[in-house]
Amino acid sequence: MADPGAIPEVPTNPTPAPDTPYDPPTVPSPGPSPEIPGDSPSEAPGITPAEVPVTTPGMPTPTGPANPVA
Repeated sequence: MADPGAIPEVPTNPTPAPDTPYDPPTVPSPGPSPEIPGDSPSEAPGITPAEVPVTTPGMPTPTGPANPVA
């Protein structure tokens, strides 16, 4: 391969200054503190939530793959 010679440098253009000054970014103030379970009751006093069973006994279980390929 022949020597192509010197490769000219591409001059870098300086970045122009912004037209208007801007305020520096600000950090938002922290929000209210989260509720800590130890400091507050899990339910309202005197109310017991109804328990919902995860599986119903006697219901048939599905058979076969979840996404059958035709």
